[in-house]
Parts: sequence; C-alpha cells; structure tokens
Amino acid sequence: MPLSKTSLLAIQQAQYHMPLPRAGLLFALRMVQAECGQVGSDEVKTLSELFSISPVQIEGVARFYDLLTETRVGAHRFRLCEGVVCDMRQAGAVWDAAAEAATGNKIPEETVTFERSACLGHCDHAPAALWDDRLVGPLNPTDVLELLQNALRGSVGDD
Repeated sequence: MPLSKTSLLAIQQAQYHMPLPRAGLLFALRMVQAECGQVGSDEVKTLSELFSISPVQIEGVARFYDLLTETRVGAHRFRLCEGVVCDMRQAGAVWDAAAEAATGNKIPEETVTFERSACLGHCDHAPAALWDDRLVGPLNPTDVLELLQNALRGSVGDD
C-alpha cells in the first residue's frame, strides 16, 4: 500500500526540522506502520528513496524496534509486556487468558493480533500491555476478556 501524500509531506517536514535528515527515520517508520499496518518491502523502498539510505539499513532499524512489524497485523494489536516486573506480577497468566479469549472465538483473529513484547517501561502498571498504542494495566487474568471486548468497542483507556 503506497503512503498517502499527507504522510509523505509529514515525513519530509520532519526531515527538514531534524539536525540530519535521516534522524527522522524512526518517525517515518512509525507513520508507515500506522498507515499501512506494516513496514513491508514497498514501504522500505519508498523510505530508502526519501532518506537516501539503503533498504538494508532501513530494515535493520525496523527490525530492531519490536513495536514495528514487517507483516500485516490485525486491525488492533495487543502487546503484553514480558519484562521482569510484569512477569513477577502474573503476565503469564494474563497471556494465557488473552490466548484463551482468542482461541475461544471470542476475539476474531483478523481483528486483534496478540504479541509479547520486551519491557514496555510501565512497571508501575504491571502487568502492563499496549492496546494499539495505549497503555492498559495493571491487568488481571480474570478480566482480560472483558478488557479486550471493551477495547474492540472503542472504550479502552477511557476513564
């Protein structure tokens, strides 16, 4: 999927305001991920031309950050932290509950992609997760299905 003119313009503006044009690459990769749902080979080629950087270098940056993906994901992403603090506070049980919700046909596979992630840096919300890019937590295995269903209705993180 080609990037929209609006995204291309935003990336070019970011390059202009950076001390070095290539400093805007991470910003550009996040925009690509948000718009296209992945950082695929077509998007890498476009960014390579925009930044005058080899595709291999762009792929290296994209692969380093686990919040970026090369494969298309569902309409939503649930990323559960696997950091030490989250693990000590039952992140494994939360993962099992989320997996049960997904396999029990309560959450359609094409709707949500479930991923484990390295430390998200939100230990004060352990066990923590990101629903798309919104922090959710602390999570409880007994209410993770309800959280996921509410999130699909658009009410995640609303107080």
